[in-house]
Amino acid sequence: MSAPQTDVLPQTDWAPQTDWVPRVDVARVMSERVQRARVAMDHAGVRHALFVTCARHLFTDMDPVIWLTGFKPMRAATVVLAEDGETVLYTSGEWEAERARQAAPAVTVLATDDPFAAAAADLAARAAGTRVGSAGARKLNTLEYRVIAAGGRYELAGIDAELDEQARSKDELELAQFRRASEISEIAFDSVRAELRIGMTDVEVEAIIERRLRELGADDAFVFLSASTRNRAVQRPWGRTLMPGDILLTELSPCVGGVFAQICRTVAFGEPVPALVADHQLLMEVLAAGIGMCKSGSSVSDVVAAMDAPLIERGMEEYTRPPFMRVRGHGMGFGSVAPGDFLSRNMFVLQGGDSFVLHPNQMMPGAGYLMCGEPVIVGDAGGEIVTGRIAGLEIVEA
Repeated sequence: MSAPQTDVLPQTDWAPQTDWVPRVDVARVMSERVQRARVAMDHAGVRHALFVTCARHLFTDMDPVIWLTGFKPMRAATVVLAEDGETVLYTSGEWEAERARQAAPAVTVLATDDPFAAAAADLAARAAGTRVGSAGARKLNTLEYRVIAAGGRYELAGIDAELDEQARSKDELELAQFRRASEISEIAFDSVRAELRIGMTDVEVEAIIERRLRELGADDAFVFLSASTRNRAVQRPWGRTLMPGDILLTELSPCVGGVFAQICRTVAFGEPVPALVADHQLLMEVLAAGIGMCKSGSSVSDVVAAMDAPLIERGMEEYTRPPFMRVRGHGMGFGSVAPGDFLSRNMFVLQGGDSFVLHPNQMMPGAGYLMCGEPVIVGDAGGEIVTGRIAGLEIVEA
């Protein structure tokens, strides 16, 4: 049985690629990022800065080392950036250093047993007694922070806000990677959709997705996938056997070159009840309303209000607030995650090129918690759906 047809938004041509190389001058882009980081340092009034990562990566958070160098560490790493633009990357051991040299050929890479201590010693020699900028330090634990603080030989001054302001405008490499990550998410979902059947377990389904994401070139991935006859939320799979009447939810977030994208999908096993069809259709309308408002000059609050309106018009205002929903979308790491979470109190003003996932994932009165979400890029007249459409309810025949 095919999914119900919808006229929420017109369909657009969209053909996946299987081979992908960014048609971007990567060296030029990375050089421009160093210059943008130096502008952030100037705005903060510092001549030297320390960009750190503990390698405990979050897909909804910026990682300054990844953004600045293009290298994604698997262990702690630190970049020292001087006022003249000299960029030194300290890595944990030679294996990490070799990976870094391949990913960031324009950067001086030094292998060390303790990148934090080595970078701190470097800065103590360069900038003793002065203010030194730091980005990423808020994710360090107490012991890690003490190391980069170097016993007070210089004064650490956080420049995360200044760096985010400079990184907020997505460059051509980030947008190309965002598009590719979006494409990968769709291909992976289509792969698993073709194999879905009654009697599979949710763990098997996630394994197919994870394998396909990696085959397509995702260098990282965050996947939620779970099922129930009436979901309260989406979570990690635990071994449930998929049966008629189940509603499977999945959130696919692959990463390409340090940029994440996300899609959210709902799949019915067996003939969907009318409440499920109606509730999912309503969420598609909610998403379409929000995408139409994703234009330069609109605020995040404007987008959320547009998404809430179809529910309010149907007397469902309480469903526009917790505990029935959390956010209407969010930015994606590892660069700037502006405009942040899509909440009614967020007055952040959108600009062309902003990229994020928009998703009215929430509890519905009839069918329970459902998911519907697409990657979006802000335009002058409205948002571009990077995947080309708002996906409808998928149905697996019993």
